[in-house]
Amino acid sequence: MTNYQRKGLTYDLNELEPIISFKTMHYHYNVLHKNYEIKLNETLRGTKMDETFPSLEELMENLGKLPAELKEEVRFFGGGLINHNFFFLHLTPFKVSRKEYEFEEKISLALLNLIQEKFTNLERLKKELVKSACKVRGSGWTWLVLNKEKKLEIINTANQDGPWSLQLRPLIAIDVWEHAYYLDYGANREEYVKKLVNHLLNWDYISQLYLNYTNSSDE
Repeated sequence: MTNYQRKGLTYDLNELEPIISFKTMHYHYNVLHKNYEIKLNETLRGTKMDETFPSLEELMENLGKLPAELKEEVRFFGGGLINHNFFFLHLTPFKVSRKEYEFEEKISLALLNLIQEKFTNLERLKKELVKSACKVRGSGWTWLVLNKEKKLEIINTANQDGPWSLQLRPLIAIDVWEHAYYLDYGANREEYVKKLVNHLLNWDYISQLYLNYTNSSDE
């Protein structure tokens, strides 16, 4: 039986408050995210896909190689699982004071230089992420990715599509499905995204991802 799994959280469900409520986190992580895990493994039961593609990343990078009868289900449920694994892992508990938060907002010099090269500064990057997220029609995601030329790009994907199948490396993910914010913000997606990118991104984690990507032998 295949066994692609949710990643455990590094914080409690209430620790993203007041930006994301306990109620939203419980529903998002314990109900919806768990369902993607269950449905993906049900779809692949008996196929031995986990032997061909041992990691979820490998599975999603090779969507084009999957049998036609599996591809769309894996695209959606596998996409939901990997996208949410990434999303929850790169968030960090809200810091009470702005001063304290800025002290904690640590970005590697290499990544900061790349951000400045593409976006001028960090604040401009955040504004561009918000702008892009507000352009998503219906359900989907906004990403900051590292492309094959090791440059930064902001992209949007629909539904549960993600950068892995596009051979891009994700650094930031913004879930703009309504289930991610509607209980807390109603239809005000912009306010949700602004607060998320300004207060919840774990820049230590994002910086380490960047270093891992640029130091890997297959890049």
